[in-house]
Amino acid sequence: MEKWEGKTAIVTGASSGIGDAIVRDLVKHGINVVALARRMVRLQKLRDQLRNEKGKVITIKCDVSDKESIDAAFEEIEERVGRVHILVNNAGICVSSEIFSNNRKSDEVIVSTINTNFLGLVRVSQKAYKLLKKTDDYGIIINIGSIAGHNASFDFPFNVYPGTKFAVRAFTESMRQELNKLKDTKIRVCEISPGGVLTEIGGDSLNTPEMKAMLESGMFPMLKSSDISQTVLFMLMTPYEVNITEMIVKPVGFNFKK
Repeated sequence: MEKWEGKTAIVTGASSGIGDAIVRDLVKHGINVVALARRMVRLQKLRDQLRNEKGKVITIKCDVSDKESIDAAFEEIEERVGRVHILVNNAGICVSSEIFSNNRKSDEVIVSTINTNFLGLVRVSQKAYKLLKKTDDYGIIINIGSIAGHNASFDFPFNVYPGTKFAVRAFTESMRQELNKLKDTKIRVCEISPGGVLTEIGGDSLNTPEMKAMLESGMFPMLKSSDISQTVLFMLMTPYEVNITEMIVKPVGFNFKK
């Protein structure tokens, strides 16, 4: 990790769960982190908790589902930081809702999930790439996907969430191929697909009777946020000439099949 010490990372969805864990681990290894999220109070609390670590935390409000919010956040990043070496696209939402409900809530869930999980990731990547290029140094983009992007078969309604994670996988590969075409060998792009992780993202999805029964029975073992953060560190520790394009991370005992 020494090669990244003193360099700068951007982490989206940094106010809780996986994002919070990633910020903590990066800062402890001497990496300066621009923490992006909607909830500034939580970001500021996180920054204060990490004040004595090797790296520093810069907090900026950003709603990745909103293009104007992304534009404003990256204007501030360019002014305050200028150059970036690492991007972790972590922000995401998952709402339990039926696709064919044909009501206003269902439509809002579909739009917000696509805008947050996929379109926001695309826009953030475009903005961050310009800052990665300015460093004229080695850089990496890590997209946090989901096992739902490999198998959409579940016993509870995940709406378009699996579809957005399939899209993240495809977009990650599209970025890699475009970087190859541009002969940009200094910037790598990869995707991590976790199994179920105990975070706030599950929200209502974790509170359904079906899901509660599966968790209590041990049928659906869950990962911790720190497990994914450690996977991010592993990605960063690989040699510059190595590109792990995709990694699936499952908890021990996971055997959910449909």
